[in-house]
Amino acid sequence: MTTSGSSTALRPFARAIASGAIGVAMLLALATAASAHAGLESSDPAAGEVLASAPASVTMSFTEPPDTDLSSLTVLDAQGTGIETGTLERGPAPRSLEVALPSDLGDGVYTVSWRVVSTADGHLTAGAFAFGVGATSGEVAAAPEAAAPSTPSPSPLAVAGKVLLYAGLAVAIGSAVTGLLAFGGVVPARRLLLPLAGTSAFVGAVAMTIAEADVVGASVGDLLSSSAGRSYIWLLGTTAVTLVASFVASRGSNRGSSRAPLVALGLSAAAAMLVRATSGHAAALVPALPAEIAQWVHFLAIGVWIGGLLPLLLLVRERRVAGAPAPVAEVTRFSRIAGWALLAVVLTGIARTVGEAGGIDDVRAMLTGTSYGTTLIVKVSIALLLIGLGALNRRRSIPRLERDGTLLRQVVAIELVAALGVLGLTGVLTSLNPDPAAGRPSELATPSVSATGADFATTTRVTFTAEPGSAGPNTFEARIVDYDEGTPVQADEVTVLMAAIGRPEIEPTTLPMEPGEPANGGAPSVWKGAGTQLSLAGAWDLVVQVRSGARTTEVPLVLVTRAPPTTSVVAQGSGDLPDIETVTMSTGEQLQLYLDPGAPGTNEFHVTAFDPKGEELELSGLVVVATGPDARTEALDVTRLTPGHFAAPVETDAGSWRFDVVATTVGGTVLQASQEQEI
Repeated sequence: MTTSGSSTALRPFARAIASGAIGVAMLLALATAASAHAGLESSDPAAGEVLASAPASVTMSFTEPPDTDLSSLTVLDAQGTGIETGTLERGPAPRSLEVALPSDLGDGVYTVSWRVVSTADGHLTAGAFAFGVGATSGEVAAAPEAAAPSTPSPSPLAVAGKVLLYAGLAVAIGSAVTGLLAFGGVVPARRLLLPLAGTSAFVGAVAMTIAEADVVGASVGDLLSSSAGRSYIWLLGTTAVTLVASFVASRGSNRGSSRAPLVALGLSAAAAMLVRATSGHAAALVPALPAEIAQWVHFLAIGVWIGGLLPLLLLVRERRVAGAPAPVAEVTRFSRIAGWALLAVVLTGIARTVGEAGGIDDVRAMLTGTSYGTTLIVKVSIALLLIGLGALNRRRSIPRLERDGTLLRQVVAIELVAALGVLGLTGVLTSLNPDPAAGRPSELATPSVSATGADFATTTRVTFTAEPGSAGPNTFEARIVDYDEGTPVQADEVTVLMAAIGRPEIEPTTLPMEPGEPANGGAPSVWKGAGTQLSLAGAWDLVVQVRSGARTTEVPLVLVTRAPPTTSVVAQGSGDLPDIETVTMSTGEQLQLYLDPGAPGTNEFHVTAFDPKGEELELSGLVVVATGPDARTEALDVTRLTPGHFAAPVETDAGSWRFDVVATTVGGTVLQASQEQEI
């Protein structure tokens, strides 16, 4: 019995699978990872921040866009009593949430407890953090309700639903592909096998939807009407079509019937797999498209490989019961198709693992530091067993098939059991977080601002840091080193003179600094202080006075307080035109920033203010602080061109520059923004 003609016909299909898998693997290697599940990226107030006065709202930014309908945010006081807040709304940034706080919020420690459902992959993440109003840092750190971000463990119903879904779709795809390309249009036991596959997929989709609604604490109707629920609507729709197609295909005959019903079944199952590929972890990567394509190819290849095992076993059994010759040609063709599908599974699986981890260097951390990694290792181990069993079939079972099919039937039966385990682990994996940092305590960076400079004679370099860097109480740190050697400077006394730029009505203040721990038994490596000298948001002139004996060295600095959350859009310039960045405040005002021409040498930095209606907004003052590649800060001389448009000349070298802008409106409102520039 020859198979050369069939092999020739299968070569284009095999090449397509291999080429597609290699292509998506290369594309995915270029993707930038995003933390799967919506993790907390930043907040205002920040975790652990102590404010002098109560904030008007709480704003939280996440690594993935949150669903406002299914997410929640609760603010508790020190006694655990809920504070009455406004309605949870979309914040100033696309991936942020905001809730208004009462105007009479008193002093104390407050805990923000949040639950967020990602619109990218539908997963739930929860956590908590604390901030203080007129409290101490120690009181905030001891807040009892603070908790690290976490994701609920997958529920049994969710895992069972995913197993039913994946098994049903895999058998549907496997039956369609093997029936059309390996078995000559024959699907063994099609009247039972195909309806079971379609029913399994649809029931699995229903179970997943119910389980998701239970996890997020919403009704099925509320879930399906939310942004995160759209993928479930598509999944229910495509599996319903697959169910109908399976019953239609089951009514055909294995002798001379049209192959169109099998094609329709395969396409509908592939569409359902595409829905799953675009609503899981892959959807959280940036960019998402290469990862989603890789995931889809991975699903399809598994369907062809594993989903074809059951039709194969049934075909061998039917021929044996009927006393007909063993299906050597059909089994050989399936073996070739499964081999190419296996290549696609391996390539896309490796690419997806690297993408989930965030890069090749992070794969080890994911595999050894997360439940996702442990589950993945077990899944890969079973997959390697399946590969070994497939190799045994090709080398031993198929050559013996014409004489005795016992070995083939036994090996395929073991493969089916192992494949069921792979599908079960896949159902668990899609509910786990691959981010190695997900299970650790929250490590949100404590907010701070800093400025670096040197004295006129370049003998001493100072890096001054304020934490949290907003107006009000702060802790300060001055790192004072020799300009050339970088070693700590021996000083007898360090004080900092602080004056608000553009605010002559604010009296300058003096901040005394205390020496920290000596560095290697010598001079202190840092000097520390605390106080409310940064009483207003904006730019501050600092003079760090370092006294050593009778000599006092003065180091001038410019420090800008931490800006509130904003959103920005960059309009790319064409030709000689510079890129223009428009920064929008949470209150609607905008600052338009650009550096012209944006090349080494003489430049002009332009700032234009607009009100929420888009009209030019008159400013009473503007401060622009430039930070160059050497980290030194400088307040630029600004010139008013129109009531709301200013320009400041600046000499720029090649490297990374930052421009901090503090604009004051005629009404006294302070608008802050910053722009990063690569010269």
